[in-house]
Amino acid sequence: MELRIGAIIVILVLAGAAPFAATPTSNERAAAVPFEETKQTGLSGTTVRQVQNSTLVVPKAEAYYSQYQYVVGYYGVTTLVAGLKTHQQREFGRLLTLYVSDFSGTSVNVTEDGYLRMPLSESTGWVPAQEAFFVVNSSAHVPPQRTAIVPFSNESDAHSFARQYGGSVQQWEEVRKSSRGQAGRSTRAWQQTAQRRQAQTDRTVSNIRTSLNRSVSTVVGRDAPTLEAAIERAPPNTTVVVPPGTYQVDDLRIRKPLTLRGAGANATHIVGNRNGSVITVSAPKTAIRRLSITGVGSNRSGNNRTVKNVPVPKQSWKYRYYKTHGYGDAAIVFDSAGQSSVSAVQINTTSNGIISRRSPNLTVSNLTLYGTKRWENGFVGVVALNSDVVVQDSQFYGGKIGVFTFDTSRIVIRDTSMEGMMVGVLDLYASQLLITNNTIDDTWIGVYIETRSSENIMVDNRLHNNFNGIVVEGRENYFAHNVMVHNYHGILVRGQYSVYRHNLLAYNQIGARGMTLFPTNRVTANDFVGNQKYVQTIKYNILHVWPGNYWQDAPGLQKDGEKYLSRTFRPTGPVDGLMTRATSAATLARSPALQLLRQLQQLLPGLRSNGVVDPTPLAQPVHPQLVQEAQQNYNRTGEHEDADPWDYVHN
Repeated sequence: MELRIGAIIVILVLAGAAPFAATPTSNERAAAVPFEETKQTGLSGTTVRQVQNSTLVVPKAEAYYSQYQYVVGYYGVTTLVAGLKTHQQREFGRLLTLYVSDFSGTSVNVTEDGYLRMPLSESTGWVPAQEAFFVVNSSAHVPPQRTAIVPFSNESDAHSFARQYGGSVQQWEEVRKSSRGQAGRSTRAWQQTAQRRQAQTDRTVSNIRTSLNRSVSTVVGRDAPTLEAAIERAPPNTTVVVPPGTYQVDDLRIRKPLTLRGAGANATHIVGNRNGSVITVSAPKTAIRRLSITGVGSNRSGNNRTVKNVPVPKQSWKYRYYKTHGYGDAAIVFDSAGQSSVSAVQINTTSNGIISRRSPNLTVSNLTLYGTKRWENGFVGVVALNSDVVVQDSQFYGGKIGVFTFDTSRIVIRDTSMEGMMVGVLDLYASQLLITNNTIDDTWIGVYIETRSSENIMVDNRLHNNFNGIVVEGRENYFAHNVMVHNYHGILVRGQYSVYRHNLLAYNQIGARGMTLFPTNRVTANDFVGNQKYVQTIKYNILHVWPGNYWQDAPGLQKDGEKYLSRTFRPTGPVDGLMTRATSAATLARSPALQLLRQLQQLLPGLRSNGVVDPTPLAQPVHPQLVQEAQQNYNRTGEHEDADPWDYVHN
């Protein structure tokens, strides 16, 4: 047995030596590379697009590290300073070479809006940070409203800029020691942000509900022969009552603030002509309540139709998204109709349910939406384009996407259930979403936070039986207290400076998949229980340090009163990664030969393995009650078939 173990260790040592790469030493200086070739951090993708092809300019930096094979590109010197304080040496190694933008010889200036700008015809060079002169505390800002630190290679240029725009001139060591900038928020700050967003949402919903509680002016059948006639007759800011019955409509338009109130979704039925959208609202403070809508047209997107008045220029990169997702057929379309609401409505659609274009503070409550049973035959339940929308207490079945957000912020999705679509929530070029207390089952992706999204919060959700529970890209997002059970992948960890804590990943084929090339996410205090694989990572020489998680069956001793196990745990390692599948793995993990290899890896970083390492694995679960419930209710990994017809069908 010892001979076999020794042979395995030799193989591991040889494999560990493979990632050695030529890296500049402390006595060598690597040349700066084009910024687009770096692994970039510091701004959201939306802000990067705002800066590109404009006179706005953001100082940049490039850093070389001894144990990180890529050049890191920083948008903003404040981001650089914060990043240097945050990056763990175990992941990145020592800082070897550092360059910053050189604004000497340019026409850089601060305009009346406070932004740092430079003519498009000019460009900056690079200067080693140790040789640069930095103007700090000037009036210069960069998007999104961050104070800029502006570097120059020429000291007189720096003093000239400071005389004109304020501030003082410092050199690198003084700048580096400052407290400027923040690379990601603290856990407490995230919790406070989530509480503020919940409270703000409660106030918004309450205010809208109160303002739309109007007196009755018109009853269909009593005061007007048709629904169209009743809407035409009713004075603004009154209620139109729609008694029980079926009402055939043809492109129903609401152009003044009204409340349209039925007798319940099982009693009042609005039926479109299956050619276009059923109801279009172009007035703010409009409410649609207590009815059902069917007969939606079959044109799912605006791609194959002539569309006028798209709110962005045709040459804009946003145009395609607006036209595709904003101008298909829907049960209800809100266009520039802010502070409106939908409540207690049932929609059956083969295309879209609700489309909101430029309609801030729209609330959708108690919506029941039935899409198509096969995702490729349907489209989106709720579309939010440049609209702050609250979706709550609602149920979504089938279709392609439950809720789609684009080019917007402050979306709230809470207390809903989604089942049987391709994607439950798709967040595209959006920010500051709050996704809380939702249940998402039987999808390809439960929640997809796209790469250019930022500052989103996802807490207290349950994701079950999905191919991918949560796919996280973007920057500075917060995920906590979510339960991911019986998925193929519980969560895909991508993006930068996001926080994952107090989540339960149980009985998935793969608990978590680490896919970022920039290991700055904080993954801590999570429970990994009963997964076929703890973690899977992409095959690059990137080390991810995830401290303080509970890994079921992790080897190691727990001393009396100690919170952590006695040894480091590597859930992606060739030995530790087998703990859930091979009974002999525990014996190998305790072998002296493997302990020797780990000691060598500490002394010779070139021998280190990539993947995930937990230097302080927990001896007991973070949430023992949740873990016990999962162990009692589930007994095998991966997706399960269930009795209802709403399932995502893999092609």
